[in-house]
Amino acid sequence: MKSPIRFESGSPRTGWQQRVEEAGLLWHGAGDEPYWSEDRHLVLTLEAAEILEDAANELHAMCLDACGEIVRRDWWHRLAIPEAAIGMVQTSWLAGDSALYGRFDLAWDGSGKPKLLEYNADTPTSLLEAAVIQWQWLEEVAPESDQLNSLHEALVERWKIFPERSVHFACVWDHPEDRQTIAYLAETAEQAGKSVELLDMSEIGFSEQGEFTDPAERSIERLFKLYPWEWMVEEPFFAEIGQQRSRFTEPAWKMMLSNKAILPILWELNPGHPLLLPAAYTREGLGEVDRWVEKPFFGREGAGVAIHQRGSSLPPLPSTAPIVYQQHTPLFRAGDQHVVWGLWMVGDVCRGLSARGDVSPITGNLSRFLPHRIEVS
Repeated sequence: MKSPIRFESGSPRTGWQQRVEEAGLLWHGAGDEPYWSEDRHLVLTLEAAEILEDAANELHAMCLDACGEIVRRDWWHRLAIPEAAIGMVQTSWLAGDSALYGRFDLAWDGSGKPKLLEYNADTPTSLLEAAVIQWQWLEEVAPESDQLNSLHEALVERWKIFPERSVHFACVWDHPEDRQTIAYLAETAEQAGKSVELLDMSEIGFSEQGEFTDPAERSIERLFKLYPWEWMVEEPFFAEIGQQRSRFTEPAWKMMLSNKAILPILWELNPGHPLLLPAAYTREGLGEVDRWVEKPFFGREGAGVAIHQRGSSLPPLPSTAPIVYQQHTPLFRAGDQHVVWGLWMVGDVCRGLSARGDVSPITGNLSRFLPHRIEVS
C-alpha cells in the first residue's frame, strides 16, 4: 500500500540560488543553516493532499462559527482583548469586513485526521515561498507532478473584492521576511489592477482632516499591515482608527482568531471533534493527559512554547504571560525533521499547502521550508 506521505531526496537545481533570488526569495539560509533547501522534499498522494485541504476548509468554517459565538456571548475576556479594542472588533465582525488570507498550522503523520495546532489568521509569512518559489521548483524539477497551490491566482482575484483603487502595504521595514511578504502581496494587488505603495509602519501619518496618510501626505485608501493587531492596540494612533476601521486588512475581527486563546473555545464549542486537540486555559482543564504543550496567547515562530510530560520537572512558562494548554500530538517525522503542515486560506477557501521542518518538535525561526509535490497516478 502506497504511503500517503514520504520524504524524498533529490539533486538541487543548478544555480538554484540565483533562480529563487530572481523570483523574490532573497534570503534562503545563513551559513550551514538552510531555509530553502532542494536536497529533500515531501511527496503526497492525491488523497493525502485532499485530506489536508478538506481539514482546513472545515476548520475555517468552525473558526467563523466561533467568532459569532464570541461576539454573541461577550467572551472577550477569554481572549485577553483589551477593553479599548472590543468595540472595534465587534463592529468589524458584525459589519463583515473582508479578509484576505490566513494560514492554519496542522499536525498530521498520514494516519487518522489532521489536528489543528494554531491559526495564523492575521500576519502569516512564508507566503512567497508557498505561492511562487515551490511552484517554480515543481515546474522545473517534477513537471509531471501536481501541487496543492493556486495561491497566486486566488490572491489576485481576492484583491478585486476591495473597492479601493490604491493599496498601501506596511510592515516593520527592518524585518526582511516581512518586507519580502508585503512586496509579494503588493505584486498580486498590482495584477488585480491596484496602484500600490510600500512603507514602514512608522511612516504612517494622520492628517488634520482625520485620515491616515503616507509620507507624501497622500490619503491611505486601504492599508494592508503586516503588523499584529495586538501591537496596533499599543500604538499612539490606535485611538484614531475609529471610523476608518474598514480600511484595514487584515480586518480587526481577526484578533479573535490570531490568538491561541481561540483553541479552548473551539474545543468547548466542538468537544471531541476529530480535527481538534483538547485545549484549556488551565493545566487541570486538560484532564489526564501524558503530554501537553503550553503556548502563550500571543507568540510567533515557536517563541514561548514548551512541551511537558507527566512526571517531568520542567518549569512552566512565566506566569505573567496568559497561557493556553493543548494536548500534545506527534508531528510527521522525516529524517531529522519534524514537519508542520501549513494550509493557506484565501478568503474562505483553502488554496495552498506548505510545510516547515525543524530538528526540534517546536517549529522555530530557523526551521526549513520544504517544497512538496503530489504524485499523479
